[in-house]
Amino acid sequence: MKRTKLVAVAALFMLLTACGLAPSSHQVVEQKGAGGSARQGGTLVVPLTNFDTLNPLLTENESYYQLSNLLYDRLFVYEGSGRMVPSIADHVDVSDGGKRVSVTIKKDIYWQDGTPITTKDVAETFDAVKHGPDDAVYKAMIRRSTGAGSNLDAVARAVVFDDRNIDFEFDRPYGNYMELLSFPILPAHIYGEAGMLEKDDFKVVASGPFTLKRWDKNKRIFLEKNQNYHGSLPYIDEIKGLIFSDKDAIHQAYDAGQVDVCVIDDYTWDRYRTDKTSSVEPYETQSMEVVALNTKDPLLRDPKLRRAIDLSINKQRIIDSLYLSQGTMANFFINPKLSGGLFTKEESYMSVDSAISLLEKSGYRDIDGDGYREDTSGAPLTIEIASNVENHRMRTEAQTIAEDLKKVGIRAHLKEMDAAPKVDDDASSRKKKETPSDLNQVLTSGNFQMAIVGMDFSAVPDLRAVLGSSSAGGMNISRYGNAEMDDLLNQLARSGDDAERKVLVGKIYQLFRRDVPYIPLVFKQRVLVTGPRVEGEMRPNAFSVYNGIEDIQIRATRAEGK
Repeated sequence: MKRTKLVAVAALFMLLTACGLAPSSHQVVEQKGAGGSARQGGTLVVPLTNFDTLNPLLTENESYYQLSNLLYDRLFVYEGSGRMVPSIADHVDVSDGGKRVSVTIKKDIYWQDGTPITTKDVAETFDAVKHGPDDAVYKAMIRRSTGAGSNLDAVARAVVFDDRNIDFEFDRPYGNYMELLSFPILPAHIYGEAGMLEKDDFKVVASGPFTLKRWDKNKRIFLEKNQNYHGSLPYIDEIKGLIFSDKDAIHQAYDAGQVDVCVIDDYTWDRYRTDKTSSVEPYETQSMEVVALNTKDPLLRDPKLRRAIDLSINKQRIIDSLYLSQGTMANFFINPKLSGGLFTKEESYMSVDSAISLLEKSGYRDIDGDGYREDTSGAPLTIEIASNVENHRMRTEAQTIAEDLKKVGIRAHLKEMDAAPKVDDDASSRKKKETPSDLNQVLTSGNFQMAIVGMDFSAVPDLRAVLGSSSAGGMNISRYGNAEMDDLLNQLARSGDDAERKVLVGKIYQLFRRDVPYIPLVFKQRVLVTGPRVEGEMRPNAFSVYNGIEDIQIRATRAEGK
């Protein structure tokens, strides 16, 4: 079993250090707390919404998922610039044309009870993921990425060689194998596979920087520092999680000083920038809003018309007016700021003149002189935009797009409907249950022309899910299908070489620009707001809000200092 060391990890660390993004040393944090205002120890108070299980393989709750990242190790983790990187994986070797991934785990890593972590833990957790409920987050992610059904044993299996060496054998190469192997590892000596799928009586035995101290269901949870942790121990001794009904209650609790941190994603966080008692740490996400164009609609079947619509939309105006300039312009399904160099296109393609010229050349002209064009058969060129009547931002986006289309002579009507769906390809964002709605039904049936929708993508987006012919009508709302695109998508899914993947993404993007089945608008940003008791800065990212928690301290209040 040939193995090579991931020397790229060292190079990546050097690069992050040069950019000022590497984990800070304890000495740096102590300098931040100079003057006696900060101290080691103390309790960080964080907010959660109610969750019904402590099992990280089965949780559907976003806030507990984030907290559970502090309890469990993984072979690979998401690093903020958009890459999956080794965590407790020490050596990795890919062979057999990409179908075999051989991993050596690090030495001297222990569970909180002092038992060493071994490849048996990894293998049994992997089997538990494969044999769990179909809608469990990690199994669902593997099924999406591989296109498999419920039986994942035919897709991948783990073969243990000894306590540190394990092979993963796949049915075919997967370029995103690190993400497929990024599940939280559970202790086999405590559970066995069946116990790893226990929901109600799950016992937490941790290996991360914190362990579970107490859980008062529906009220609060307490974590304490794990003295057996293999990495740098955090400064804080304890995390207290208070459970609230919803995010509005969480925001109120932060403003009242009941919690020390708060994640905000609705663009009301700008007021905290001028609040001297708060610090804001914005971070990019793979959550975006797009215009879906129904490529099976008789009118929008024409790619030239779809390209003209794309050229007409002023995305920057949408970002500035509706997102307070706190979004990243989207031209594709990969956020350029989170691609790790895989995708770098950030320019705007808006051009009213080019849109008008393309429409004229394609036979869409204003025949009757009323300021609006007719199609090639002489019928009025009228398009309907479906949007969520309950979501003010989406409704305003649709209105703004209709105004942009009017400038090039296209009449657009808004079709306001109930509850827009959230199309989700994000294993780490947990399963989101959608209430059946008119808009949901319209998108599922294909009875629409254009629609404003939200999409969530995983750390390594599986583009086949949204652009592959076989997925049309599922996540591929636009019902787009192209044999050339399918071939490129399959090549990308099999490739594990970064240079080759970048070339393939470039080709896929050019074909996407030619066919325009979707018009991506904006990647949304979130922000971690921290209160006056928190000294130092974390480095939150879309899949690990508490990333960098080991570098913060709790500032002593006057009452505590007495």
